[in-house]
Amino acid sequence: MNNIKLADCTIRDGGHLNDWNFSTDCVKESYNTAVKSNIDFFEIGYRNYPNSDFGKFYTTEDEFLYSFIEPNERCKITVMADMDKSDINLFKECDKANTPISAVFVATYLKDLNESFEFCEKLFDRGYLVFLNLMAVFEYSDSDFDILKNWQNKNILESIYFADSFGAFYPNDVELISNRLKSAGFNNISFHAHNNLQLAFANCLKAIELGLYSIDASIYGMGRDAGNLPMELLLSHLNKFDKSYNPKLYFELIEKYYFDIHNSLNWGYNINSMIGGIKNIHPKYIGELAKTKDIKYIYDYLDLLKQNNIVTFDKENLYVNR
Repeated sequence: MNNIKLADCTIRDGGHLNDWNFSTDCVKESYNTAVKSNIDFFEIGYRNYPNSDFGKFYTTEDEFLYSFIEPNERCKITVMADMDKSDINLFKECDKANTPISAVFVATYLKDLNESFEFCEKLFDRGYLVFLNLMAVFEYSDSDFDILKNWQNKNILESIYFADSFGAFYPNDVELISNRLKSAGFNNISFHAHNNLQLAFANCLKAIELGLYSIDASIYGMGRDAGNLPMELLLSHLNKFDKSYNPKLYFELIEKYYFDIHNSLNWGYNINSMIGGIKNIHPKYIGELAKTKDIKYIYDYLDLLKQNNIVTFDKENLYVNR
């Protein structure tokens, strides 16, 4: 059994459902559970520009985090920074006196790839462990992988992530992208799954088999649209080989907080999320179309949208071919 590292992405990815308005008690207990369950990284939210539409875990200011949480080196506190919504000035020097954050996940779409290299380098210079998260990696061409290969400072990364952003991957896709990143010179490779086709668990088992550096999972599978790999399911599997992985503490946490969160917000499999996985397209397009169109229309119309190489969501794209 490969010794893969685990990252709990509940608060960051799950925040897409509740606009990052978690209670501090819920986040504190979620983190403490991760510490006790042999989780390596806890993604406590985004570190993006302040936005009054969102809760405090969208910006995760250092003073706010220190007001309720005590970092433990056994499980490093991390944040994600979106390339187009964050910058280096939001990060202090990585020192316990300044910040409880030990690592930063820099999320980038292809359009911002070159700029993301510079951002990663600046974060590394400030003392953070740095992960580069490639979103919608299915759109990368050979020349785009060459850009990754030609980055001279890739050795600063703790790992490079690739995300199955729209839940379209099968296990063979995980192996294909992993091999392409290895060929581009990356030693540590990580994977973030979505569950639109109910393949998040199978895809992460493939990542473990391949010996990847780390994989993401969330409590009760909480995440945008179809959700993510459930952490308690992953821990139950790993517990068969290593008793230090303890799913029971996650069961208690779910019973205390996440049953109610799920009942009020709802995530997981539905026909729209499944179609999004099949068509490999941002779920917000399906949600917008579903307000006025039936499923048969949506299924066919998404093919027209894909002809325009659409990746990120922009409501104006809905009218390109109508």
